Amino acid sequence: MRDIVGEHIRSSIYDGTFAPGTRLVEQELAERYSVSRLPVREALRVLHNEGLVEHLPTRGMVVRTLDERQVCELYDLREVLEVLAAQQASERVAQGAECGLASALHKAREAAGADDVAGVHAANSVLHREITALADNVLLAQTLEPIVGRVDWLRRGVEDFVVIFGEHVVLADAIAGGDVEGAGEAARAHVRASRERTLTVLFG
Repeated sequence: MRDIVGEHIRSSIYDGTFAPGTRLVEQELAERYSVSRLPVREALRVLHNEGLVEHLPTRGMVVRTLDERQVCELYDLREVLEVLAAQQASERVAQGAECGLASALHKAREAAGADDVAGVHAANSVLHREITALADNVLLAQTLEPIVGRVDWLRRGVEDFVVIFGEHVVLADAIAGGDVEGAGEAARAHVRASRERTLTVLFG
């Protein structure tokens, strides 16, 4: 039950229902999800450990507001891990693994054409998760999951979809071609460009 409640709260943070600074009151959340306060308390403790919420002496648990340094640190980690994921994914393709990234790219293109912002974000998130799955590195996937989730959360206001799609095409093509070096460079360039876009939107 703790995990179920935690996923509900996490999703509400990521989709903006619970914006940064929102108070997360145990009793209100328990009523919202029709559970007792215990799994809510445990879920908030997990989310606190993940860095999504923080405890303020005067307000209790609130959705964390990340400062510029924290965002930069998050992207530093993302760069190292996603470059590794892209390289390992391309290695597996070179060894004969099937690359199924074209489907996510197609869905992103369709969503962008329909001005479906949520659909584009969802397709882009699927693409990154499929690259990690293709890398077939369990520890890497476990380490990346909370980082990717927080990056998705930050990117909600970044909507330069044409540029992002182009970066994804270069990345997916390198992986599909089994180009380990090219995939790593494409992943690095994409993360660094994403970092600059996010910092501009959040901090000007």
